[in-house]
Amino acid sequence: MPRVTVVTPNYNHARYLPERIDSILAQTFQDFELLIIDDASTDNSREVIESYTRHQNVRAAFNAENNGNTFKQWNLGFSQAKGEYIWFAESDDYADPALLETLVDRLDRHPNVGLAVCRSWMVDQDSKLLGNCPDLLQQVNHSLHWREDYLNAGHDECKNYLFWFNTIPNASAVLWRREILERVGGAPTDLRLAGDWMSYINVLQLSDIAFVSTPLNYFRQHQANVRTRALLEGYATREPRRVQQTLIDRYGRRNLVRDDDRIMAQYVSIMIIGSQTGVS
Repeated sequence: MPRVTVVTPNYNHARYLPERIDSILAQTFQDFELLIIDDASTDNSREVIESYTRHQNVRAAFNAENNGNTFKQWNLGFSQAKGEYIWFAESDDYADPALLETLVDRLDRHPNVGLAVCRSWMVDQDSKLLGNCPDLLQQVNHSLHWREDYLNAGHDECKNYLFWFNTIPNASAVLWRREILERVGGAPTDLRLAGDWMSYINVLQLSDIAFVSTPLNYFRQHQANVRTRALLEGYATREPRRVQQTLIDRYGRRNLVRDDDRIMAQYVSIMIIGSQTGVS
């Protein structure tokens, strides 16, 4: 049985798939299975994916119809996973060879940790570096929280950081402890943009977080990715407010919100900075 199941959901990312898959197969930690789930792509994704199924660690599944929801794809892969840990490696991102080795080490050494997260570089459609996510987080949160490695209690991370905005901007940077993800029922499929954010806060109700400040993930920015499309279609404020309300219900408003105007200010800051840096 593999230690890690890598789930790569794909829709029309044939252009990026070779770099994505090659970066998974090149990991220094090799005890994994890779499950690629294609959501009825209309480009030549199937051809690209099938060229990798000769590899002994790779399986592929092809949806007959497009379901249009990344988090349904997560759960479909999760339901077939054999590994102790889960990596949702999105099809348009890619990784440093040491990503799995580093994050597996954090989960192995800290059994209370449900999420191990590394720092991310942001890259454009041609893999050109745009910046790094901690710089963006610092601009919005005015905190050095993400400058060094840390372990933190899940409740503290939710109340002091994840309440205000999604401080884990790319799911490809996360390794999940399968047991905890099962206990929270997987990813919510009624959210299109913030399903990852809701999943983080659900898992961190039951576990802690480990952060690695070394940038080992490459988060691609382009107009065809899910986050960009969702923002353009008007999900940018509705779904974050739902995540925040969930945390208010859990912790109490007085423990979280001291300045109602700050919430809207956070949305405005994120959207302005995102437009300047290419982050969506």
